[in-house]
Amino acid sequence: MNLGDWPLPYVRVRCSKCDREGRLNKDGLIERFGPDREMFVVREKLTQPSCKRPDKKQPCQSTLPDALLVQAIMAERKEDIISADAMIEAVNWNPKWLKEKK
Repeated sequence: MNLGDWPLPYVRVRCSKCDREGRLNKDGLIERFGPDREMFVVREKLTQPSCKRPDKKQPCQSTLPDALLVQAIMAERKEDIISADAMIEAVNWNPKWLKEKK
């Protein structure tokens, strides 16, 4: 998925190696990286240089914590949603889920 397609107004990144987490404004990231930049490249560029992991020979273990929420927001059908927990918050971002029968 490209940064321009990310449906949330923010992007959160987290590293399990150094326990750092940040939330950045999507519009600011688009200015910096462009809307066509792949999300995993954005994640790496945001975390890799400043990761405080103890062993710099090991890769940064950064993730996009909202990836399952984004998947739930963008899913075409409820059956396609990977995480049922994400569905609870997805209705706040995609009203079509409110209209569908359970």
